[in-house]
Amino acid sequence: MSTGGKIQSIDRAMKVLECFSERNPELKLTEISERLKLNKSTLHGIIKTMKDYGVIEQNSETQEYKLGLKLVELANIVLNNLEIRNIAKPVLEKLVEEVNETVHLGQLEGDKIVYIDKVESHQSIRLFTNIGTLYDAHCTAIGKAILAYKSKEEVINIIPEDIEAHTPYTLTTKTEIIENLKKVRESGYSLDIEENIEGLKCVGAPIYDHKGDVNYSISVSGPISRMTKKNTKFIIKKVLEATMEISKLMGYKK
Repeated sequence: MSTGGKIQSIDRAMKVLECFSERNPELKLTEISERLKLNKSTLHGIIKTMKDYGVIEQNSETQEYKLGLKLVELANIVLNNLEIRNIAKPVLEKLVEEVNETVHLGQLEGDKIVYIDKVESHQSIRLFTNIGTLYDAHCTAIGKAILAYKSKEEVINIIPEDIEAHTPYTLTTKTEIIENLKKVRESGYSLDIEENIEGLKCVGAPIYDHKGDVNYSISVSGPISRMTKKNTKFIIKKVLEATMEISKLMGYKK
């Protein structure tokens, strides 16, 4: 059955995939059913088909469902064909050597930011994240660096109505977020000071393409104990240099 040009079964399968996240990597059938407001018998048939194709797997001990390895295979095809990764990689590696903190490259996916590449620092205490990790865009430096270059109307539509507070420092109203994004655009860089994860500080900046549009950004992340005021100032300088270098390689002319 199709509704408004959509194939209902495919639409439901995609919504099943979207139920999983870094914070909810495994879910029971009942939990997925409640989230999607689908009866369990209908849902079971959809998930069985998805299991046959390897995009969903089931934990044999807990009977909970999780994303399947087939998605890793498909994701790698996408990632390997992203030109931005090849262009940015040497610059990211150089940036890590300069600041000795973890660097991420990301893009916007709906109201989330997704990491499409990463270079680890050499520090013994460092941030453990994975390529493909999704976080709310409005409370991350890497997300703010992209959102700041969207129109006010776009930002209002992107940010969810119910804004989750991940820490006591998360901005939880659209007015606060929009004001913060104005400052990001004025300064050219973004900060996440424990807004997404307590104890973590991040510095982000936008990457411009040949048209001057911002679709990607990078961020440097580290424990707040290492990201002192003096060190942050140095990191901001290096992040801006790195993003400008990548932007020029993308054809941007200031």
